[in-house]
Amino acid sequence: MPTKAIFPTFYNKETKIWSGVPRATLYDPNTSVGQVIFNSLKCWPTNVIQINDDDGTVLTNADMLAYATRIALYFKSEGLTQEDKVGIVANSNTYVIPLATACFFQATPFHAVNYSREPAIIKGLYSVTKPKIMFIDGADYEKIKEITQEWAPKIITLTGSVEGVTSIEDLVKPHPAEKIYAPAALAKTGDQIAVVLCSSGTSGLPKAVALSHRHVASTNSLCISTDVLYTSATIDWMTGFSITIMNLICGFTRILSSKPFSAETAINIVTKYKVSCIAMAPWQAYEMYTSPLATPERLESLNISFVIGGWISLALLRRAQELMPNCYIMFSYGTTETGVVTINCDQSLECSVGRLAPGMRVKILDENGQQLDVNQTGEVLIDIGLKWEGYLANPEDTAATLQNGWINLGDLGYFDEDNNLYLVDRKKDLLKYKSKHYWPNEIEQVIAELPEVKHVCVVGVRDERYGDAAGALIIKKEGADISAEKISEHVAQKLVVEYKHLNAGVIFVDEFPKNANGKVMRSLARQVFEETKK
Repeated sequence: MPTKAIFPTFYNKETKIWSGVPRATLYDPNTSVGQVIFNSLKCWPTNVIQINDDDGTVLTNADMLAYATRIALYFKSEGLTQEDKVGIVANSNTYVIPLATACFFQATPFHAVNYSREPAIIKGLYSVTKPKIMFIDGADYEKIKEITQEWAPKIITLTGSVEGVTSIEDLVKPHPAEKIYAPAALAKTGDQIAVVLCSSGTSGLPKAVALSHRHVASTNSLCISTDVLYTSATIDWMTGFSITIMNLICGFTRILSSKPFSAETAINIVTKYKVSCIAMAPWQAYEMYTSPLATPERLESLNISFVIGGWISLALLRRAQELMPNCYIMFSYGTTETGVVTINCDQSLECSVGRLAPGMRVKILDENGQQLDVNQTGEVLIDIGLKWEGYLANPEDTAATLQNGWINLGDLGYFDEDNNLYLVDRKKDLLKYKSKHYWPNEIEQVIAELPEVKHVCVVGVRDERYGDAAGALIIKKEGADISAEKISEHVAQKLVVEYKHLNAGVIFVDEFPKNANGKVMRSLARQVFEETKK
């Protein structure tokens, strides 16, 4: 059985601050992450860095360096500056990581948005950064062209072909200057923006989160160059992005697939490529480790299983440990703003997210802003030890989140005597199902359109497989007659994405639990829903 903690956490009783071990400083703080990656790729040129399971395409370090250099030279010819942005909306494919690497080489930030998001959300996010060039899958060409018509970027396809539209394959042909290419030095400092990712915030809509070169270059990796890693997380999620950076700097082999995650696909990939590390969302881990296909023999190559992005049951963690007795089963708490905050590999701790990652500091505050001690619950504030660049074009939410250098995302929690962190509530009202964030208020507004509904409260019902399944408590208008099925169908018609459907169902009640001010207590409402459904 692995040891109980990957990293120690220290508590200072005088300052009431918990700290992880110091973060190793490996690079000049004003070095671009592109320069770091460029030097890494030049080493061991025959090392295999990427395999695309869809078509068997294999890229070595030398291939990755050549493709990224050629795309970077194209950016240079197009006159892209370090102030411009490149947009990426695509599923996993051979060229996504070379493209991201090219952006790092030229120090031109890219803004990655998940291709499955609703068009209105994609448009809202890109209206902030207005990329000069957009890289997309050919199948999404018309949608992206419509979304971006306001600023009309140049569009290039990563997969598929569109008549009259440049393809990424046109950009990766040999270039006479590639042998003498050198990455661009940062025009200012290491606090320049290197990448823009997406997060969900207090307004109910995802925000554009800016991360600096110094922040990205400090990414910690538990994998080494001889590892083989698989994740279905794409570059627009923090998990997928962090693994991309680890992959490019540490040089392990990453397996890509555009297939939607399934236990069968994941287990087949683990067996086929002798995968040593796998990173999954909690619902994916549930599917994989409860699958009849998951046997010790098929999973014997795994030595790290990393689960991040939501709640996971202790029973499932123990099930995974039984299947893989020599594997580190790690459960982590992290955010787009902070990266990995904690790691837990102790399957005796119920609901703990573990101890702090290197470079992290945490304090717990009560509602009056006073710092709390051990076993006292309050808001979790995080110091990442680096300058956080905030949300682009959103100074209000940036100021509300960054409090005297500490990041406050509204999570509630406490530390026990052994310096393990426990989270007792999710971000204020924000819910997550199958790795997708949603807000109960949006669903409530749709249900409130129905004339038979007097009041509605949507709650996240804990689903061991997928996260927070939406369930609706309904107070009907007097004399009204409406079925649970009609309400569910109405939501499904108005909100086409499956993760916003009423996956936990509907129950009818006479009243909602409220506080003294008449505000509905959503956490208590969730309890009412769960007890009624039993």
